[in-house]
Amino acid sequence: MEDDQGVCRAHAITQALFLLLSLVLSELPHPEAKPLDFVCVSEARKVMNKVKDLQQDLAQCSSAAYLPAPVRIPCIRVNLLTWKSKPIPERRAEILQSLRMLAQDIHQARNGSQAECALRLLGRLEHNIKNYIQTLRQVHTQSGLDGPKVPEISVQSVTQDLSRVLQHFDRLISRKLEWLVSEMAKECETKTDT
Repeated sequence: MEDDQGVCRAHAITQALFLLLSLVLSELPHPEAKPLDFVCVSEARKVMNKVKDLQQDLAQCSSAAYLPAPVRIPCIRVNLLTWKSKPIPERRAEILQSLRMLAQDIHQARNGSQAECALRLLGRLEHNIKNYIQTLRQVHTQSGLDGPKVPEISVQSVTQDLSRVLQHFDRLISRKLEWLVSEMAKECETKTDT
């Protein structure tokens, strides 16, 4: 009988430790996608996209809805034929430039925020944008190509509405970036074959 109780206690302790470990791991941010995974594995890109989580958190943080500083929204409208006619390095540089502009403006808005939930939310958004920047820079470095000169990024508008910023950020990564990656992913089959 005592052996059964000892086994039950050991099992309960194991379950408690597993639950605790699961909770800790769920709070850790997902690591950045490796460049090859980012290009070749669509699931890696889905895990990296935190916009839906940020939109849900924004609903709980009304103090973040109106930003203390304006944010420039990069133009996300694209003529697909014109976009696809540009070389991949030029498209990648254009997306990088848009992301850098967003990160800079979000950083300034974060510095002007005072509410705790707004600081956290803007910090997570800035971190998410910087993950994309870092991953695209690594993809660029691994390609061994020189960075093209990209003309000044066209700004579609300026807003202090965080919901609108999140919508445009989501479109930038789910459209322009996905179209770019779909072109780059054609090399994945040759890299995995070798």
